[in-house]
Amino acid sequence: MKRLLNIFISFSLAIFIISSSVILGLKCKSLYYYDVKNLNISSISGFSENEIKLNYDYLIDYNLNKNVGEFNLPTIKYSEEGKIHFEEVRNIFQMIKKVFYISGAISILGIIISIKNKNIKILNTTSIMTILLPIIVSIPLIINFNYFFIKFHELVFSNDYWIFDPEIDPVINILPQNVFFHIGILILFIILGTSILLQVIYRLLNKKLK
Repeated sequence: MKRLLNIFISFSLAIFIISSSVILGLKCKSLYYYDVKNLNISSISGFSENEIKLNYDYLIDYNLNKNVGEFNLPTIKYSEEGKIHFEEVRNIFQMIKKVFYISGAISILGIIISIKNKNIKILNTTSIMTILLPIIVSIPLIINFNYFFIKFHELVFSNDYWIFDPEIDPVINILPQNVFFHIGILILFIILGTSILLQVIYRLLNKKLK
């Protein structure tokens, strides 16, 4: 029973770390601002740097803030199919936020129980669980990100609205594939860093308790 409880708490904590890393990765607008210059997005898209940032900021707020109303890009035109796609993306991120809150609540309760029982094994188990994701996901990312990107969209979405026509959905020009690659790498680094930190804390506490 103790072992099952340990696995359950560790799993909840791992899910909390992963979901929070996704949210933090998406919220890191400064990474995109760097890409705007680094990837020369302004010249490629034909939009000014300020206009690009304005519309990108709106997309992030739309995805993460459920209080933002109906999809309506500030200055860039879009098709009905494009609007539907962004609504579907928003639903995914809203689901991730729900997972974040639920797993966070369970993790806090689990940590309180573990502290009372002087059980530090959850740190080690959580560290192992979370470190597996960056290792598994980074392999296809490094080998062939384009293939991974396409298969991911085919798996997650039931339509092909994610295949944008730049003529009717020019917003795709401010979202080159490398942007998603960089965000993905950032998320993996946050997860990896948290996993290493948990392992260090576990080993330090384990030494003190011996």
